[in-house]
Amino acid sequence: MNVKPVTKQDFPRLRRPFAVWLFVAFALGTNAAAKDSGATSGRKAARNLPDIDATEPDAVYIEHETNIFHNAAVANLSANIGLAPGWDAGLSVLNAQFASTASPAASFQPDILVNLEKHWTAENVQVIAGMQNGLGIAASGNAFMNLAYLEYQRHLPDWDVDIDTGLYYANAALANHDSAGLHLNVELPVSGELRFDADYWSGFNALGGTTFRLLYPLYRNWRVGLGVQCPTLDVGDPVVGVLGVYWR
Repeated sequence: MNVKPVTKQDFPRLRRPFAVWLFVAFALGTNAAAKDSGATSGRKAARNLPDIDATEPDAVYIEHETNIFHNAAVANLSANIGLAPGWDAGLSVLNAQFASTASPAASFQPDILVNLEKHWTAENVQVIAGMQNGLGIAASGNAFMNLAYLEYQRHLPDWDVDIDTGLYYANAALANHDSAGLHLNVELPVSGELRFDADYWSGFNALGGTTFRLLYPLYRNWRVGLGVQCPTLDVGDPVVGVLGVYWR
């Protein structure tokens, strides 16, 4: 019985990727061979939402999240830095397959993206406008990727809950077809320092899907996350594992 390998087009990524100017991210990875001869159009890779929490000037935030499939593991490494008050910028290296039982000898073809955000803040409220641009690297050629978004974020101090609502636009290279839609996110306490995060992007495209995570602080500035992602598009696995490590 021949098993068709997972392709780069099939890799969903976690919402919330984020990046840092002049931060150089290195990763070792492989990319599975084509799933079929027709898998050359859009890339079925759900986007990680860039950071929507303002970073203090000169502060750095680094995130590494791994998507775990039944026959592959894909890494997403991002970092961002606070510039002048209200401005964040960064670099992400995403969609890097580093383990596969389907095709262990394929090439390294990540997406390399630069992000810039502007935050307008008031007490317990933020409005965020951002854009992420870069190259999706593939054997068939590089593609320019673009994501623009506008977010409203509110913190409810009485319940220690964060709620985000927003709109996005993504070009065809990133979302498989030019797409606009809705983003929703909620983070709330569960018990002690354990928190629950739910994230949803609308649209039947490479961004569409829902992610559920449990987040827990480990030591000082370190935090870990464990959860699942349910992508809208058929990527072979209806549920994809999520494992994250964060440093701020």
